[in-house]
Amino acid sequence: MTRTFTVISPMYNVARYLGEYFSSLESQTYGIENLEIVLVDDGSDDDTHATALQFAARHPDTVTVLTQENGGQASARNLGLSVATGEWVTFPDPDDVLAPDYFERVAAFMTSPGGRGADMYTTRMLLWHEADNTITADHALDFRFDGGTRKLHLARDPRIVQAHVTTGFMRRDRIARHAISFEERLRYRFEDGHFVTRYLLADGDPSVGIVAESEYRYRQRADSSSTIQQSVSQPAKYVDPIRFGFLDIAAGASLAEAGLPRWVQNLFLYDQLWIFRSSQTAAVRHARFPESMYDQLGDLYARWLGHIDEAAIIGFDLMPVAQWMRDALLLLKRGRGHSMPYLASVDKHRDLVQINYRYVGTAPRESIRVSGEMAEAHFTKDYDLELVGRPIIHQRTLWISAAGPIEIDLDGVQQRIGLSETSQQVYTIHRTLIEKRIGARRVENPGDSLPRWLGPLHQPATVARRKWHTMRRVGFGTAARAWATRAATRVALKSTRLRSRFRNAWVLMDRDIDANDSGEVLYRWIAEHQPDVNAWFVVRRNTSDWRRLRRDGFRLIPYGSARFFALMMNATHVASSHADRFITDAVPAKYGKPSYSFTFLQHGVIKGDISRWLNAKTFSTFVVSTDDEYDYVSGPGPFKFSGREVRLCGLPRFDDLLERDEKTPASQRDLVLIMPTWRDHLLGAMGSTSAERTLAADIRDTLYVQSIRMLLQSEELRRTADHHRCRLVFMPHPNMRDHLDVFDVPPHVQILSYADANVRDVIARARVMVTDYSSIAFNMGFLQRPVVYYQFDANEYYRNHTERPGYFDYATHGFGPVTETADEAAAAVGAALEGDLDSKYAARAAATFPVRDGQNSRRVYEAMLASRQPFAIGKATKAAAHETWSHEG
Repeated sequence: MTRTFTVISPMYNVARYLGEYFSSLESQTYGIENLEIVLVDDGSDDDTHATALQFAARHPDTVTVLTQENGGQASARNLGLSVATGEWVTFPDPDDVLAPDYFERVAAFMTSPGGRGADMYTTRMLLWHEADNTITADHALDFRFDGGTRKLHLARDPRIVQAHVTTGFMRRDRIARHAISFEERLRYRFEDGHFVTRYLLADGDPSVGIVAESEYRYRQRADSSSTIQQSVSQPAKYVDPIRFGFLDIAAGASLAEAGLPRWVQNLFLYDQLWIFRSSQTAAVRHARFPESMYDQLGDLYARWLGHIDEAAIIGFDLMPVAQWMRDALLLLKRGRGHSMPYLASVDKHRDLVQINYRYVGTAPRESIRVSGEMAEAHFTKDYDLELVGRPIIHQRTLWISAAGPIEIDLDGVQQRIGLSETSQQVYTIHRTLIEKRIGARRVENPGDSLPRWLGPLHQPATVARRKWHTMRRVGFGTAARAWATRAATRVALKSTRLRSRFRNAWVLMDRDIDANDSGEVLYRWIAEHQPDVNAWFVVRRNTSDWRRLRRDGFRLIPYGSARFFALMMNATHVASSHADRFITDAVPAKYGKPSYSFTFLQHGVIKGDISRWLNAKTFSTFVVSTDDEYDYVSGPGPFKFSGREVRLCGLPRFDDLLERDEKTPASQRDLVLIMPTWRDHLLGAMGSTSAERTLAADIRDTLYVQSIRMLLQSEELRRTADHHRCRLVFMPHPNMRDHLDVFDVPPHVQILSYADANVRDVIARARVMVTDYSSIAFNMGFLQRPVVYYQFDANEYYRNHTERPGYFDYATHGFGPVTETADEAAAAVGAALEGDLDSKYAARAAATFPVRDGQNSRRVYEAMLASRQPFAIGKATKAAAHETWSHEG
């Protein structure tokens, strides 16, 4: 008996998922006995094969189990196809599940008048999030089901692309007749798209039946162990789909004259634009790829884009795509040129307009006119836009005086300027357009127009029920406190007394949970030197720093309180040494949009690429400390910031460090200070405060913990410290302070916490510091004392932590030797204490910090003032001077 459906499922180490998958097959209202099920074990080394045999034993007339040596999903599917006998074949994955009426609904539509005769049928893929056991209909291609169950012709509906065989049903006789098989060289991606596209192209006018009621539940594994999730660092994932997928299809002889149908182009673009999007994630940005991969991609992209119409790129709308990604494909297709300039932003305080455009290769020649007169952009920036960790195009930012009408020529051609990335275009940006842009962003007095929820509570019953269930889930005490805070905030935002008290406030803070960084130092400087400034300091009330600062007479506001939100909504300036979301997004949107200027004081000196984190932030002033750091952040490269935001002022914290160091007698510099940084992959996500970071896993046996433990327990290091009458002090990063037990710190090593000791007092007493990659080393460089870099996990660090390699090379820029083992680090500490380190390290420190005048706080204060002061017209139409310490010295 020939069955209607053959179900082919390749299996590789999926034993833990098979129970749910097999249960969903046994629950089919269509009847499992009416299916032909072919299970192919692709060389599993768990219980997959045995579990499949048990399932087959329950259904001997329905289930066939095949096995092969591991060859990949494509080869397993091909083996299944070789024994299939059904009229239609489908390829569900065995870690997913099918709705009980899955096959019944497909069969019903196949035989219905409206669905009969389609070349392929597709079911609805729902995302099953294993971590919280929720199911959502937010797959990128879910829009195809908005019109319900129906049959469509791809020539007339080219948006209805099919990227998966898991949810597809295809005629077995057509597959056999055209010798269509899965491309076994596509092991990581696009084997589905390649197979489906070849199948559909076998018909001159392919049609697809959309079965909206038939639900396929696609498991999103909580442990990220799927092939797709694990393959981000494989070059074949990025190269092979183009080489063996796109170009193989495009090379078909029948397509030589007509070109690729639009639906095929849409599928190719869908696939590659997913790569563009995933390239912005930390996993891909931190992966290391061979140079040969980029050479291949350059050639393959040029060949592939030759088959893609510009209209297809411009009109692509299968999923949300950043405009720069479209621009990248267009520019790569053309191999030269630039995109249309557009009005990106307005700096109303300094009367500047931001114009952006993108280019490939060499930047075009620019000619700018303001009020008809030749002018220069006051600030410029060339910002790298990346594909798979490598810049492919560049974004050019021009900050131009808004004193008059603005016109731009590129390579001698006057440009039409978009009023946004995708809006209407004009040849000249007139003042009226700028005023309209400013007006659209203007924030009214925060008390004048409050969100509706802050008014009387007239809520529909459904909203009330939802809030009731939320209160039950989080606890009535917590919910009551949250309600009380919201009610108090409503009063505070309307309070004329608080508006008056906080008008034009300067808000200083470090983290929400602690102080004792540049925010605190700057507050003290302002209080002493600018007493007329309405300055306030913010920290949580239940902290030791709150009590300490209260004793010192600080004007304190508790973080997260009603007064805090009133303060922020009336502030002119906010400055913090940190840029976590608790700081940069401290005011929920429900309270309105604040109008303050934000100054990022920085916690340290940027030496690596942390652009993925910082580029998502908006700063008015971005404080840096060294010439190299200034050039790296504000110059061409991965950061989006220009000289408009980036200011070479030095950390206010360095002023305090210098003062403490000058007060510390040489006889008291008796510490060997061990201060490694943390590792992002060893900790969980943040909780409700910056302090709440739990262990992501048991880290006791990780290379990180083992290596630090070996150094702390080193007998050579102990003898060296004793010989030089030094104490060994371990001061871990604050993110690790709650997990000290894993290090097994010996009794002769003193543990200090940032919460219990002033870190600058500790550094002032250090004769030598041992760290790994931490920017804390710059504090020792500032004091011109030696550092030993203990880098036991270089490859793992850059693959898993928050930063990528940047301009700073430890071997050529560092303030001491680089070591890899505990023995090497201990020996280097001994050399440092003996004064036997190469003099080049001291020379590097002196060159990095040529100015140590104790005036960093003054410079930061002046930079913050300047961020809200307009430029004189004559100055704004000239390029800003490049900042360097030589100007100060």
